[in-house]
Amino acid sequence: MIRKHRLLLSFVAAFAAASLVLAAPRNKFKQRIATLLVQFPAVERGHFGFKFVDLAHGTILAEHDASEFFTPASNTKLYTTSLALVRLGPNYRFQTELRTSAAWTPGQANLPDLQIVGGGDPNLSGRVLPYNVNAKPGDALAPLRELAKKLCDAGIKTIDGDVTGIATRYPGELYPDGWAINDAIYEYGAPVSALTFNDNALSVTVSPTETGELAAIGTLPANGPLLFLNEVLTDDGNQSHVRASRAPGSNEVVLWGTIGKSAPPWQQDLAVIDPARWAASALIDVLREEGISVRGGARSRYQTLNEAEHEITSPGTLLAVHQSVPLSQAITVTNKVSQNLHAEMLLREVGFVTQGSGTLRAGLAARASFLQELGITQDGTGVALQDGSGLARQDLTTPDSTVALLQAMWARPEHDIWLASLPIGGVDGTLEHRFKDIPGADHVHAKTGSLSHVNALSGYIETRKHGWLAFSIMVNSTVGHDAEVRDFIDHLCALFLTM
Repeated sequence: MIRKHRLLLSFVAAFAAASLVLAAPRNKFKQRIATLLVQFPAVERGHFGFKFVDLAHGTILAEHDASEFFTPASNTKLYTTSLALVRLGPNYRFQTELRTSAAWTPGQANLPDLQIVGGGDPNLSGRVLPYNVNAKPGDALAPLRELAKKLCDAGIKTIDGDVTGIATRYPGELYPDGWAINDAIYEYGAPVSALTFNDNALSVTVSPTETGELAAIGTLPANGPLLFLNEVLTDDGNQSHVRASRAPGSNEVVLWGTIGKSAPPWQQDLAVIDPARWAASALIDVLREEGISVRGGARSRYQTLNEAEHEITSPGTLLAVHQSVPLSQAITVTNKVSQNLHAEMLLREVGFVTQGSGTLRAGLAARASFLQELGITQDGTGVALQDGSGLARQDLTTPDSTVALLQAMWARPEHDIWLASLPIGGVDGTLEHRFKDIPGADHVHAKTGSLSHVNALSGYIETRKHGWLAFSIMVNSTVGHDAEVRDFIDHLCALFLTM
């Protein structure tokens, strides 16, 4: 009996000691975090939650309101890119095809028509891959030139009819529910299409001329489909006050305001409204450069949800193929630069491959199933995400769920690829200009998230004592400068860098 009593006391003592070990890290940071919050009143008055977990042991080092729901903004991309990496695999490639509706035999010089069929490649552009923070964009038309040269090498001389951009792989609306109407003007709100060229956006530059004269406007690529009404005047100042507007569904962009004669050029990336037709038009240009005559014009074809249920598009005769880079490189771009369009395309591609349908609904179902396997549910306790990118205002998740996802991905075979896809503090991607004057910032690998009154950062930190941590910080409902909120987030991470 005495021995059993001693054993019980030993067990109680051991349990108490273990509890102290688990509690110690939380107590260690509690006062530091409280002190930090005093320095950032905008955060203290807002709604914030965070969680930091030791990956080696699962120990919670610090947390606050981690089970509360927050708008995650682009932290949603963590859920989408992890899904794509696991379900499609790091070596998965997208395929863009040239086809004709009729039969074709080698040596035949004329085609009745031409189709450029989108296969979901998000990088049909001049982007330099693999991702390099210092790389300058290359020729946006390069992938189309490759396809055009293949036709030329096959002896094709003439396209008698139209060139059609086929974007039927992802049926449904081009803009997910929950995106703001003004998002569609800019590159970050570009329409979601299975045939995407140059991120479905072009860059417009406004440069000063002589005082009192209209400013000069240029676009890149030069063959963009937008029409510009220029009302920007050059003045004697050194600042730019240029604004852009476009009516929904219109190709006409109004530019107005002033630009100083000694001011640097004003630049903005603007979205197009018919990406498949733009791809077809750009292809016509490069075909003609290769000496292939095109007698028709550019057209586009999409598919509604109703058509997707009743109609299968005839594939025609395959003429040429452009293969994308591996998925591992594609998700690196998506996470590093926080590319909304790419995330939406990845979500739909997973739906196409795993559900047999490239709709948003199929992609959401595939992601819900994936998260269910990780123990993260969509029944009101885990996540409520309605798009792939985080641009939808109704997206919700918790630091708990996000850390659970990060822990699960850390244990997977794709661990190294996943980690490499995330921005690095003070080094690249959306964290290139963050963590100023914070030593060891390059030990933070994390995904940013930002919308109006929303800032988030979730990922991993490599620490001296505890090794790697998974963390999620979400701040909503703040009023004031976002820079202050981001500074708080950076300094909260810094508390753990030297622990």
